[in-house]
Amino acid sequence: MVNSTKNLKFLSKSLELHQRPFLITNVKGEVQWLNNASKYIFSINGDAKPDFVLIDQKDFEKAKFDTGIADAFDVFMKISLRNKNFIMRVLLHVIPVEGEKYYLIEIVSNTKENLFALKTVISCLEHDRINMYYQKQYSLVGKKEITGIEALIRFFNEKGEVIPNDKVIPFIEGESIFSLVVMSSMTVVKDYFQERSKKGLDGVPLYFNVSAHTILHKDFLNIFKEFISAMNIKPGDFGIEVTETAELSNLSKASLRLSSIKNLGVSIALDDFGAGYSSLRYLKDLPFDVLKLDKSFALELHANHNQNLIQIAKLLADSMSMKFICEGLEEEWQIEKVVSLGCEIGQGFFMHKPCALSDLTND
Repeated sequence: MVNSTKNLKFLSKSLELHQRPFLITNVKGEVQWLNNASKYIFSINGDAKPDFVLIDQKDFEKAKFDTGIADAFDVFMKISLRNKNFIMRVLLHVIPVEGEKYYLIEIVSNTKENLFALKTVISCLEHDRINMYYQKQYSLVGKKEITGIEALIRFFNEKGEVIPNDKVIPFIEGESIFSLVVMSSMTVVKDYFQERSKKGLDGVPLYFNVSAHTILHKDFLNIFKEFISAMNIKPGDFGIEVTETAELSNLSKASLRLSSIKNLGVSIALDDFGAGYSSLRYLKDLPFDVLKLDKSFALELHANHNQNLIQIAKLLADSMSMKFICEGLEEEWQIEKVVSLGCEIGQGFFMHKPCALSDLTND
């Protein structure tokens, strides 16, 4: 038990300059104090403060303080910030102070880069500054035809300038807040389906990036089904590219979710194959239709062992009746080389740079 509010003030003072965002709330979720990192990511100026509401109150039933050491829980909280509500996964510390409970909320962020990414995402969600760019995929053999289009998330600052994805996505992709980014992006993708007939792109499938964490989100499947129904999307017109597969801790649950999505006539692609943590078990246990080779193989195409690996990956895709797409093609010689290795579909800056929907054409 903390004996006085004096010790609570000392706690808050000691965390004032901490690199991680910390907040102290009362049992109602009303913020009593924020450290500098929290003010930064939530863009707090003056007296405005977010409110935090625990999603599942049962988490507090486990709270005990018998040992003089505060309990901590990994929980989801609904955050109300000005005119927006969103959900974040946080560490919640239960701190009794003279018979009353306070909650020390810790938002896991280990670097300044993490803080910048969180601030960017929260601001973009709040002010609707998330949009989509579109990059075409082409057949590399025979007549040059568009075989698909990938929808790519873009974040914009208050000046309307694009914030590089590598400054944001790698730092939040495994977090619950990224699921909100994905779901917010789906509302933007509706514009593509409303405009594609005018652009002569009927029949060209659109692929949308979805993180493994989002697939396992409890609301995602229902939201996705509603999206397919509302847009009257026909089988073969839409696909998802699964990213961050290392987050697929529950393969059986992921398989059921992906199978339900596939039954809607949606193609399932494994993105960035060969990068980071890639497992052949994913190909065995999950219902993928498309294998997308990571762009790092194209960037290191001069190496003989890379060429051998590309051929092996292509053979693997063929043996499982999966479409094979080579990403990261930025020069003509790369296209010629991957074609010689058996690749028939490619994507990259040499063929098409990502563009806004208004600039997307059918050539």
